[in-house]
Amino acid sequence: MSFSQDKRSDKRKPMSKGGKPKPGFRKPRSDGKRAPYGARRERLPRELDIIHEDADILVVNKPSGIVSAMPKPGGRPTLYDMVKDYARAKGGRAARAFVVHRLDLDASGLLIFAKHKAALDWLKDDLRARRIDRLYVALVEGTFEAGTGTTGTAQSFLKEEQAGHVVSVPDRLFRGSKGDNKDARPAVTHYRVLGQANNHALVQLKLETGRKHQIRVHMADMGHPLVGDQRYGSGPSKLKRLALHASELAFRHPGTGQRVRFSCPAPASFYEAVEMTPPKTSRPAPDEIKATDRRVKADKFSSLNKDPNAGWDEVSDWYGDYQTSGKSDHFSEVIIPGAVGMLAVKPGERVLDIACGEGRMAAALTDLGAKVSGVDASPTLIQAAQARKLPHSHFAVGDARQLSSMPSEITGDPYDAAACIMALMNINPISDLLESASNLLKPGGRFVAVILHPSFRAPGQTSWGWEGKKSHDQKQYRRVDAYLSSKAEPIVMNPGEVAAGGEAIKTFTHHRPLETYIKAFAKAGLFIDDLEEWPSRRKSEPGPRADEENRARREIPLFMAIRATKA
Repeated sequence: MSFSQDKRSDKRKPMSKGGKPKPGFRKPRSDGKRAPYGARRERLPRELDIIHEDADILVVNKPSGIVSAMPKPGGRPTLYDMVKDYARAKGGRAARAFVVHRLDLDASGLLIFAKHKAALDWLKDDLRARRIDRLYVALVEGTFEAGTGTTGTAQSFLKEEQAGHVVSVPDRLFRGSKGDNKDARPAVTHYRVLGQANNHALVQLKLETGRKHQIRVHMADMGHPLVGDQRYGSGPSKLKRLALHASELAFRHPGTGQRVRFSCPAPASFYEAVEMTPPKTSRPAPDEIKATDRRVKADKFSSLNKDPNAGWDEVSDWYGDYQTSGKSDHFSEVIIPGAVGMLAVKPGERVLDIACGEGRMAAALTDLGAKVSGVDASPTLIQAAQARKLPHSHFAVGDARQLSSMPSEITGDPYDAAACIMALMNINPISDLLESASNLLKPGGRFVAVILHPSFRAPGQTSWGWEGKKSHDQKQYRRVDAYLSSKAEPIVMNPGEVAAGGEAIKTFTHHRPLETYIKAFAKAGLFIDDLEEWPSRRKSEPGPRADEENRARREIPLFMAIRATKA
């Protein structure tokens, strides 16, 4: 898929012999500084090299010598300009595009652009939490004594000096205290030698952190500067570019929550320099990743009856309406896609949705081809789930702590995976639920639970506070008054409506320290292999405290997701 640049005015383009403007060129603005690799870096490609596109993201192969994006508009032309032009040409002037991350000017390779704000927030949070895997291929000077297959890790504190130059600060000089090195930040790079010849080595690198010029500085520190990296110790090269390419990206898709992987091999010249055969270009099949227009559906089930004797059933009408009204942004933007990603379901797998509510998680899983069975104590919510008429699904009323007593439709064949989403806090004891869920899983089956973060979001035991007198200098912090003591707290589920004079909808939430969950999982034969902490994506209304509130909200997680595997 490709897109040609819109024609610019003839005044801004150099003329060819035939009197026509040359395509794909914008005259650079003179800033009085000479670019290290010449004016060729100002030339935009005639077409975007699109690796993948769907309703949420655009994955592009960036050429060397092109700026990813500029902090302020009006500077040199960028790849982001092309992406915006492409989005508007395809979707109209209302179409938008957002920068998720960047590559060095003279590096090439894979970049992700978000197509709407929710996708941007999702990907930025995962980038901050280091859930996005990034692999690079670099051609470096010199060879490694241990030869092909050599692996290792480079780590240091990196500090940016004047003119954008980055240096490593020795550990002995950095203690995390204020002073000359207060801006130094830890950086970790893992490497593996793919091949070497002709006094050069081809190296694959994986970033654990994402600091500016991290790979370039670390390889130079090791005595293996990147070919063509005149800033950090290499001379001019026949490649006429920096020999660094972002070859692979793996991340959770912001629409489906599934983990996806994209690859784009480094230029053939990298491999030929060490007498290796370049790999074949690999692109995902068009149907390999679904478009995600069904990410958030607002559907109501209003003609449902109420049974006051079924636990959560007394709040089921409110809960079902809340979940399907579009008000539950936490579920649609954070919890459901995050849980789906951790489950990593495959088409045809059987999944048990424990405390399934009105079936939102089940709907997301069946969209991916899973066969879902759902259990909930509320007949009203089960009726709502059944009204969805999901393919290959079955829902039944039952106690999550006694799954073995459920009908054969639930307890028949073992499950590949199970989930309990935002319900463990409302169930006591959790040991019965985890043990009965484990009994229904296949060996190696996955179990995912999402809960309120027990360290920072314990109802009645944690709260926000402010430090400082002037609003623009204030810092927001999370206060923890108690943690180790277990406690059951009545919760008002609709505080906004109550503030406006509405009737309170209440249920109970059980706070437990993290060790209680871990021990209960282990006792049930469920061994934890992944844990993620998710912040809220809500934003404050504009005001003097808004930026600080948003910062604190993103830094202090709201939810914790635990994945375990049955032994």
